Amino acid sequence: MSNNTALVIGCTGLVGRELVNVFLDTTYYSTIKLVTRRSLNLNNDRIEEIILEDFDQMEGIKDQLNANDYFCCLGTTMKIAGSKENFKKVDLDYPLQLAKIASQSSGFRQYLVVTSAGAGSGSPLFYNQVKGELEDELRRMKLSGLMIFRPSLLIGDRKEFRLGEEIAKGLSAVLSFFMVGLKRRLWSIKASDVAKSMFMIARDQRKGTRVWNSNDMMDRIKSPGF
Repeated sequence: MSNNTALVIGCTGLVGRELVNVFLDTTYYSTIKLVTRRSLNLNNDRIEEIILEDFDQMEGIKDQLNANDYFCCLGTTMKIAGSKENFKKVDLDYPLQLAKIASQSSGFRQYLVVTSAGAGSGSPLFYNQVKGELEDELRRMKLSGLMIFRPSLLIGDRKEFRLGEEIAKGLSAVLSFFMVGLKRRLWSIKASDVAKSMFMIARDQRKGTRVWNSNDMMDRIKSPGF
């Protein structure tokens, strides 16, 4: 087993949960640090839980957050956040705070973050606007390795029911039938596939900044080396 350390924040979310499963199914990471508000009760010697009930206090435990590869899967909804301010705290402030801590880690190699298809600071949609602001700020940090993942509609088992997403999933399946063989941007992607691509790309240890859309992720999964 190689001596690599991964840190995951947002490990109870759709992509984060799948990412932890991928790590546990492989031996690439000898230490897997999970930053979480509550214990996930995962019985594995490689798992190191870092319980942090208030992510505003992240800076105070930065010595515990040393890692090689940082995976940020944080994300919420306006319904859960309750306000634009709280939404930006989860989807913008916390990812930037972790990136700053990561950049100061002696073993830092890369920061891998999930945003969204359509992300752009100039977007008229608040959700995409915040994701775009996050990408812009991360670029300004000039990290040695920054991998930005922009999945389209995420497919997976969520804890909460989202009517809009269920309708979109149905439309995606129908449209995909008519678009087979065409070069297109994927209408949907499994959270498990996003997680697999993140792992494979992290293992590539690329330098610089790169954006990965759903098609890019699927292409990486299909290439040799998983």
